[in-house]
Amino acid sequence: MKAIIATWPFGLKAVESGWRILKNGGSALDAVEASIREIENDFSNRSVGLGGYPNIAGFIELDAAIMDGSTFRAGSVAAVRNVQNPISLARKVMENTPHVMIVGEGATKLAKIFGLYVEKVDLQPEARMEWERRLKAALSAPQQEGSINFWMKMVAEGRYNHDTIGCVAIDDNKNIVAGCSTSGYAFKLVGRVGDSPIIGSGLYANSFGGAAATGLGENIMVHNVSRKVVDFIEHGLPADEAAEKTVQYLLKIGKRIDHISFVSLDKDGLFGAGTTEESFEFAAMSDVFSEPRLLKVEKGARLRL
Repeated sequence: MKAIIATWPFGLKAVESGWRILKNGGSALDAVEASIREIENDFSNRSVGLGGYPNIAGFIELDAAIMDGSTFRAGSVAAVRNVQNPISLARKVMENTPHVMIVGEGATKLAKIFGLYVEKVDLQPEARMEWERRLKAALSAPQQEGSINFWMKMVAEGRYNHDTIGCVAIDDNKNIVAGCSTSGYAFKLVGRVGDSPIIGSGLYANSFGGAAATGLGENIMVHNVSRKVVDFIEHGLPADEAAEKTVQYLLKIGKRIDHISFVSLDKDGLFGAGTTEESFEFAAMSDVFSEPRLLKVEKGARLRL
């Protein structure tokens, strides 16, 4: 049974795009890339793509990754600039290089080679205004410019979302693919990389299932959340129960578990999702639905359709 799932309410647009490919017999790989591109191309989104909030220096640095569970191929880019669709660049890394992960300047140069480089990138007005406000506040603080305290004040002041687009799909051939893309932690330190491009943390897929995470990358990384979910699926649990078990595992640990959410999908096309927040909304579509649906899971609970 073919199916597709994506994080957050904005994932509805992603799922609709990916489902058009799946229902016409297309591959999960194409569906996941198309789904994530849909959100990357939405410049009103402040946590994905070139519409996102910049780092503390005023530059947008993007992370993305994709993994094909049937072949264990994966591609990843991190801290890449001037690329509108980093998920497509991650796929190029997977398909056209011997590597899995390329970062920073090297990833940007690769984008030029593959025709994915954007020459001029302007911050969206809302993002620029907030960056300038924070910079002014940091500069007026009684501390030495250039010190770590100076920069951390700019990062920490206020809380902004870090809502990665994560997507998992299974096609008619039972191939499972997972992908992630994000502009990362708003006003992060230059070069900061979160969980999204890290295989096993922000995403993971094999022949049993797939998962994609969203939230605070620093916490997701230390628990290898996506790999943990798929481990439970691989040991025989359906996607919803695997998600529930993963959250219970995190809650039992009780350390560095804030702001962790994820979606999961198993080889039978069953959905799952979990969160350490009070609740988490996501989008899903499969052969048993008449149209893409927005679903919600509560903290520590199993998904109820």
